[in-house]
Amino acid sequence: MSETPRLTIDRRTALQATLGAGALALSGCLSGDGADADVRIGSPWDANRDPLDGGHTLRRLGITEALVRVDDDANPAPGLATDWERLDDHTWRFQLREGVTFHDGESLDAAAAVASLRRTAASTAFADLPIETIDATGDLTVEVETAVPFAPLPAHLSRNEAVLLSPAALPDDDGAVAEPVSTGPFVFDSFHPGSKLRAVRNDDYYGEIPSIESVRYEVVSDDQTRRMKLENGELEMARILPAEMVDSLESADEIDVYTPEIPRIRFLAFDTTSAPFDDARVRRAASYAIDREAITDTLLEGVDDPAVGPFPESVTEWANPDLEGHPHAPARARSLLADAGWTAGDGVRTRDGGSLSIEFHTFDARSLPLIAETIQDQLGRVGFDVDVTTMEYNAMIDAVSQGTFDGYLSSWGMLWYPDPDRLAEMFHSTESTLFHGYENERVDTLLEEARKRSDREERLDRYHEVQSIVLEEAPIAFLTNYTNVVATTAELGGYEPHPTESRYGLESVTLE
Repeated sequence: MSETPRLTIDRRTALQATLGAGALALSGCLSGDGADADVRIGSPWDANRDPLDGGHTLRRLGITEALVRVDDDANPAPGLATDWERLDDHTWRFQLREGVTFHDGESLDAAAAVASLRRTAASTAFADLPIETIDATGDLTVEVETAVPFAPLPAHLSRNEAVLLSPAALPDDDGAVAEPVSTGPFVFDSFHPGSKLRAVRNDDYYGEIPSIESVRYEVVSDDQTRRMKLENGELEMARILPAEMVDSLESADEIDVYTPEIPRIRFLAFDTTSAPFDDARVRRAASYAIDREAITDTLLEGVDDPAVGPFPESVTEWANPDLEGHPHAPARARSLLADAGWTAGDGVRTRDGGSLSIEFHTFDARSLPLIAETIQDQLGRVGFDVDVTTMEYNAMIDAVSQGTFDGYLSSWGMLWYPDPDRLAEMFHSTESTLFHGYENERVDTLLEEARKRSDREERLDRYHEVQSIVLEEAPIAFLTNYTNVVATTAELGGYEPHPTESRYGLESVTLE
């Protein structure tokens, strides 16, 4: 496949000067520790040039930036906006950072920010957000008005889709972005669709200027291949490695291993609208039958921890500290099934002439098929007959969206944006993007109230109560927390894992 070259944007001649500076950088004329270094990163996830279509890689590599960033405590923090305030229930004002230029040499001002944000607000990704207007109210001030009070707005403006692009990079119509010209410490250079992306150092960056010259991102879907490329010196960083590799990697020479816990969970979602999981007792029975400790200690090599709720307490205070989760209690599971009318026999339980036979779907990533097989065995011990079907992710979503399922195993990042409003996407009766069909009027009210409140403690109380209710009613069974496994060569220094994976922090790394 031929390389897609760096594209010139005709509407901005300043980009030509930027390309000239990039040529100087490539010639090795720049000084500093690691000035000639090219850091190569392997990951299973694809990349794209448009922030509205798979733009997470652009953000993580430091090419694009947003008004709001995510700090090391997984909270919203100043980014391209140095500050923001809520003027009234519906209006927010963002103060832009002074002295910032896009990669094409254009200055970041309110007009440029508004043009980019309006494209974001009109996108499918932001369709459910109550944004009414986005206007420039000064050279460096932007005001956003919402249709209803909406406390999570700053967190949503930290999302990958909300990064700011130069006006010259924005398509004239509904087309895709050809070149992501933003403000980050690295500048988009070239792209092989489905294969590679390269970025070079931005020597005009307003913040910490990288010591490395460039970064190459390579899509390597196979876990073993990513590891081999790292060990063979073809990568400096291999990301999203399986837990079973940790011990051997840690014993290898010249390799450093990072295992940060991130706000991601694995879970089992039930179809609460049809038998047998329309009965909360059966859902709780399934959850009590699952031995999470066995899953994390054996299948996941002790790298991940059992989940008690939607958020890991070690990462964020949004986690309810009073949750005890569902411990492995097969006797309790059998009792609940008996209460629900499922009679024990020689093997599979029965009720009204039917058997307790169910089917779970999952997809081949994040060790989910292995976990599904283990759960199949564990539920079988209390009287379930479980069939597991593993398929491609989109096929699984198509299947469960049609309602033809009993349960499915999946994995979600819980702070994809740094706010527990994510719980509405899990449990609100009309806004959930999970397919469990769960409805609870009290949960809806709490989520809607928390979305409107400004006071953090008032929001915290409501989100904690939501977590307690859904643990008891079990529309999903929380399975495990999630630990990212990242391995680097020992020559790569200064890498610090980010708690929500929103950036790799490549501006701080060095390469001997």
